[in-house]
Amino acid sequence: MVSSVTQEEEGVVTMHDETRHGLEDGDHVTFTEVCGMAELNGSEPRPVKVLGPYSFSIEDTRGYGAYTSGGYMHQVKQPQTVHFKPLSASIAEPEFLVSDFAKFDRPLQLHLGFQALDAFRAAHGELPAPSNAAHAAEVLALAKALPGSAEALGEGSERLLRNLASGARGELAPMCAVFGGMAAQEVMKAASGKFMPLKQWMYFDAEEVLEGDGKEALPEADTAPRGSRYDAQAAVLGWAAQEKLGELRYLLVGAGAIGCEMLKNWAMMGLGAGEGGHITVTDPDTIEKSNLNRQFLFRPWDVTKAKSSCAAAAVTVMNPAVKIEVRNTPNHN
Repeated sequence: MVSSVTQEEEGVVTMHDETRHGLEDGDHVTFTEVCGMAELNGSEPRPVKVLGPYSFSIEDTRGYGAYTSGGYMHQVKQPQTVHFKPLSASIAEPEFLVSDFAKFDRPLQLHLGFQALDAFRAAHGELPAPSNAAHAAEVLALAKALPGSAEALGEGSERLLRNLASGARGELAPMCAVFGGMAAQEVMKAASGKFMPLKQWMYFDAEEVLEGDGKEALPEADTAPRGSRYDAQAAVLGWAAQEKLGELRYLLVGAGAIGCEMLKNWAMMGLGAGEGGHITVTDPDTIEKSNLNRQFLFRPWDVTKAKSSCAAAAVTVMNPAVKIEVRNTPNHN
């Protein structure tokens, strides 16, 4: 709701009762039911310039009638055309979405690193082996041979590319979940045309999860495959870390949307699946039909059943080794 509009070279519109308008410079608005300054009603969308959270300016209103009362402002979304470079041009001149401003130099280093990984696979038919010093050295050499590497590969890049090469065959369930969710969002953006897509490269690294922040390479024996379902995870984290995950004892309160995601990730990672490991889950709620669109461990036949019991049963199917206990207390609300 509008509370006032001034008659100025750039008319200032103020919202009613200090209601935030939520606009940005260049957004477009229309007006309805404005008393006095009738020229605003039903006109074409006009651009705004934000003056503060509760006010913005529009065009010259000096020739308009004097505002007296009332009126509503409506934001009108404007179509935008987004241009993306061809893959070859984007590789040569990348644009990055920075995911961590504490690692501002990482995107370009990883951009070179992934090109080096592709070149390594083209030459050898496979990705570098975990903790293989010769393979890591070759990846580093391939990255240094790329255009722009002299400026990008500074301090710490050798360690980063070594860790990238060592974990190239790895797979971490939580990271798969993050990028799977992002990919699904991008598909929805493309299908709906309502939200701005990512432009154009996004690299995400969590080097700090490695032993000692990845400063030293793990021994080959600690990352070598053992014919286990956790081989791909141990290729990144090492078997010592994998065994620690198995020994953890966690209590999860709530088996709703976030709880389902947590339990799934824990099961896929083997948390609580080793000697002494244990997961306890509790949730007093029962499953409703409306839960099914976001609480993915549940199915239509689970409606009216306890969330914690159904969630525990679902993740046990994913990983039978997980030791999980359900503690339910009836909800008397």
